[in-house]
Amino acid sequence: MSRQQVVTPVQRIGDWIEIGEDGGVTVFTGKVEVGQNVRTALTQAVADELRVPVESVRLVMADTARVPFDAGTFGSQSTPAMAPRLRRAAAAAREALLDLAAEQWEANRADLRIEGGKITHPETGQAFSFGELAAGGAVLAQAVPEDVATHGPDDWTVAGTSVPKVDAHALVTGAHRYASDVALPGMLHGKVVRPGGFNAALRSIDIKMAESLPGVTVAREGSFVGVAASEVSTAALAAAMVRAEWDVPPQPSGRELWEYLRTHPGEQPESQRFRGGEQHTSGSIEDGLRQADHVLERTYTAAYIAHAPLEPRAAVAQWEDGRLTVWTGTQRPFGVRQQLMEVFGLPEALLRALPPEVRAEGRC
Repeated sequence: MSRQQVVTPVQRIGDWIEIGEDGGVTVFTGKVEVGQNVRTALTQAVADELRVPVESVRLVMADTARVPFDAGTFGSQSTPAMAPRLRRAAAAAREALLDLAAEQWEANRADLRIEGGKITHPETGQAFSFGELAAGGAVLAQAVPEDVATHGPDDWTVAGTSVPKVDAHALVTGAHRYASDVALPGMLHGKVVRPGGFNAALRSIDIKMAESLPGVTVAREGSFVGVAASEVSTAALAAAMVRAEWDVPPQPSGRELWEYLRTHPGEQPESQRFRGGEQHTSGSIEDGLRQADHVLERTYTAAYIAHAPLEPRAAVAQWEDGRLTVWTGTQRPFGVRQQLMEVFGLPEALLRALPPEVRAEGRC
């Protein structure tokens, strides 16, 4: 099902939450699980509001064809920003379910109880499952009120407690699939022919030996060279057989890297520059230095650390019925979709970015 993709917060309950006929709860979020265990934390938040077991809640994460727009998973904002939003959507669903049950039974809403995926009327013994009440879609079509009341910490029954990590069994047994594990019928495997340094320019290339291998295709665009074959081993062999000569500019050594980065800042539009969090300034550093009895000046540097996942970088692309789906490890699936739109000239409706999950990247 296609979902509305907008930058502003989505207000319809069904854009965030679906309830199946069996009462199972499906939650949609643009956040990505990158090892910070946000899948479990967000599941707990929804389970708390709906008063259902954690096992009955399933998260769909970062699938651009199914979830509301999200700028990305960064800045340790997944729990503080997304959990309250999902709590409000779940609370709105809870209140709508209670209202509908009270209407159906012509009962006093305050007399009803909600627990374990059911709404019951203790006095009459009547009960509705979530699935029965949500059938038809009227509940999920309602808006999420700005002032909907969520449960406070004193009323939490799941959040703040220790629960098994969602999908832990699949992770520790190797059953969980990452981008590099995606396999599709008849797919080709690609390998990039890489130069010996950054910003290298391709001077000449001989691909005759590589193309002599059965089923090998060599792709070139500017200074990019890649090969594709039906087997990984064949693609690797073909890449090794490409004879390429490059013009490689001087590269800084590890000892020179800090000074090089300091003196060669990257070009970035003003609108995209990171400003950090809230800043507070009090007093004057210059005045403080002038008034100090002793001033000690030292410069300290730290080794360059790449913000990168602990997994082989991989992407799988599938063209089907004029639509492009890409599986890749990323913290910004909607950013990937935007890049694909620009490269292929396709409209948003024909593109889908789908991160299976990212191996341990940090606190996001």
